[in-house]
Amino acid sequence: MYKKGINLNTITVETLKTLPGIGDNLARSLALHRELKSEFVNPSEFSAIVPEHVYSEIVKDYNIYAVSPHVWKSRITNEINKLLNSDLTIFFLENSSLAVSIEKNIYIINLPHGGNVRHSGIENILHETGAIAGFKRFMGWRPAIKALLLTGLEDMEALNRFLARYNTSSLFCINEDEILNTGSKQKFIAEMIMARKVKTFASGGTIKNGDFFEIKMFPPSGESSGCALMISFGSASVLLMFNMTESDQRDLIHAPAGAGLRPNAVCSYGTSPLPVFMQSCSSPELIDTRKKKKLISDGNLIYAV
Repeated sequence: MYKKGINLNTITVETLKTLPGIGDNLARSLALHRELKSEFVNPSEFSAIVPEHVYSEIVKDYNIYAVSPHVWKSRITNEINKLLNSDLTIFFLENSSLAVSIEKNIYIINLPHGGNVRHSGIENILHETGAIAGFKRFMGWRPAIKALLLTGLEDMEALNRFLARYNTSSLFCINEDEILNTGSKQKFIAEMIMARKVKTFASGGTIKNGDFFEIKMFPPSGESSGCALMISFGSASVLLMFNMTESDQRDLIHAPAGAGLRPNAVCSYGTSPLPVFMQSCSSPELIDTRKKKKLISDGNLIYAV
């Protein structure tokens, strides 16, 4: 579960004093300790200074970090031990396909080749492995997918196979007409249509899971096929760009929906982000999805594996 983060190396004396049990004297003692040492290197230093009962009250509502101001501003860390939890995982599958895992819910963005995600490394999260899973499937059970998001045209047969295998709550697509006209001939796609589970990307539209997680949609502009998705969890965010041309990128940063777009990390498929685009977004970290397997986040920091 997400908790707001406190970074011992950036928090001000005034903010320290707002924490339960931290008065003026204790706040100044913590600030002096930081000044003498240059920085905190471990949250345990904090617990060694404040009384145990005060520390216990604070950690009920906050995660405590000891990272540099640069890391805290960017939210990107190169040290996995700085993360306190791994509540959110974004898996980079083949091509432009991703799987997002958050609080036991799975979101799939684009289908791997052939529509099969079984051998993509997320079988355990979907509980597809083992004899019990095989028996449950024989009895009609299908692993649950919270939402499938398609950023381009899909092979309808592959999509139908996916929907046959996974109990999918919602299907979001760029072009609903393609699904309605061509996909309606396929059994499981037709069932999704009849149940009104097929939806289009809407400008500013979001998919929410609780109070701290959302996927925000940035649909294509005009006749373009380029689009983007912003995954936000707590104070951390990742922008996913799909086939966005230079024109698409400029349109996004000037569009009302893109106002204040400040992701901590960017993953781009099909094209590279323009320098002006990255500058407009406050120079987030560009993740090379060909070299990385996944992103992990506790809602305050992001680590790329």
